[in-house]
Amino acid sequence: LSSPRSTFRQARRASNPRPALAARRRPPLLAAGHKSAPMGVMEERFLDRLQQSRTRCAIGAVTFVATLVGGICYFPFTSALILSVEPTPTSPSGVAHRIYAQYFPPEPVQLLVLVKSRDGSPLIPHVNSTLEPEQPRALERWVAAPPPTPLTAEAAQVSHELSGVAARELDVHCRYTFLSYFDIGLKKSHEGRHDRPIHDVLDGIISRVARPMLFDSDASRTLMLVQIEACHGEDMTAEIVGKNEASAPVVSAMEALKDYADAYPASSGLAVERVSFPGVMATVQEGVETAMLLSTLTAIPAFVLLGVFFKNLRLLIITLINIAFCVATSVLIMYPVSLSMKVSAEAPAMMVATGLAMSIDYSLFILTRFGEEKRAGASVKQALLVTLQTSGHTVFISGSTLCLCFLGMLLIPVSTISTMGLAAAFTVLFAIVGGLTITPALLLSFPDFFTADRRLGLSADGIALFAAAPKRLAGDGSEPMLGQGQERASGLPWSPAAAPTAAPAADA
Repeated sequence: LSSPRSTFRQARRASNPRPALAARRRPPLLAAGHKSAPMGVMEERFLDRLQQSRTRCAIGAVTFVATLVGGICYFPFTSALILSVEPTPTSPSGVAHRIYAQYFPPEPVQLLVLVKSRDGSPLIPHVNSTLEPEQPRALERWVAAPPPTPLTAEAAQVSHELSGVAARELDVHCRYTFLSYFDIGLKKSHEGRHDRPIHDVLDGIISRVARPMLFDSDASRTLMLVQIEACHGEDMTAEIVGKNEASAPVVSAMEALKDYADAYPASSGLAVERVSFPGVMATVQEGVETAMLLSTLTAIPAFVLLGVFFKNLRLLIITLINIAFCVATSVLIMYPVSLSMKVSAEAPAMMVATGLAMSIDYSLFILTRFGEEKRAGASVKQALLVTLQTSGHTVFISGSTLCLCFLGMLLIPVSTISTMGLAAAFTVLFAIVGGLTITPALLLSFPDFFTADRRLGLSADGIALFAAAPKRLAGDGSEPMLGQGQERASGLPWSPAAAPTAAPAADA
């Protein structure tokens, strides 16, 4: 036997059955027949302002100009970036760095070439580094040149050729120094000898002093240095190589040394490699550009997913415009910042990745909700109003939170990290602006084009070029006549015989 309480519940359920799941689903706020939907005053005023042609033209002009100028500023922006990591200004290393910069000039550009034997054999013979004064003629034997090894002549030839490469690229425009063990010492005559014996002694002393600095412990490796101090009257540092016209000879010398090292025959007993800090920085910059390219390529599957969710490929045009505006405008804002403070070279890669992610994400929120409202029977304005009240509110709140998170990176006293946070915050900000202004403006400007989703938007619907001709009325104005331009819209072939004729006018 059931209790009185359970019997009461059964009777209540029988009298008031629960509605089906589909019926309990909440319909779109402004679907056909739903007149009691709440209307946001701010969103409604905003849409009323957007419906004015003046406002939409202004938004379009600002979008076009900002995207164009930002694209033009991209290359100057990347040339103003730095690859080095600056120390914290208040740290001991930062204080030492600042004091050193006050009393010493910036370090010149150094292009290094490593020459080594392939089998580990010495390039020069091993000599006794200690001087024994008690032995007869000790100084003469100490400074005398030891007999060469089989690789000594080849290494000396490499040194002479590298000196010629540097002279060919830098002699005219730059002030530089070439340093090699095989090219140091006093100038000799054409026969390879000095005019005075004392010069041989001085050469021997110089070689003795330079040997441990330019060779490793077993003398199988040596460094050859091209130190460039200035070009075209401008001091050269590693940070500005490749970023202005004055450093063009340095870039040419780097490429020439690299070509020489790559072309050196592998069958010889020596291996030649170019190792220099500007070369390392160029490699890092190439890595950053590769990362940007990979970030851009990841947008392809994202666009495929967007097309599936939208069920209209034409809406992807809005997403592309938002991405271009977001990234270009961020570059436009960050370029003056890079002129006044040191911005990391990784900032553009982060801006591109953030711009792609946020623009695609916000387009997914806004355009998906807009499509749902349109399919439910709402007009374009009604669908946009509901979209701004729901998805637009979500985009604004989440984007603002993300901007605050990125701006929190400014509290980190390392310019490399803080500037990346600033760049990412600007990118998210303009992604919000694009999603909440450019997207509604485009949908209001071209409603027929962006809402035509037949065949996933690949049909000619909504395109003015393929639109049907206006209907022509009969003579009495009662029945429309099919024209040749309406053959596509009606699906029936048109012929003059099949066209209805006007009825004769009645006599007065």
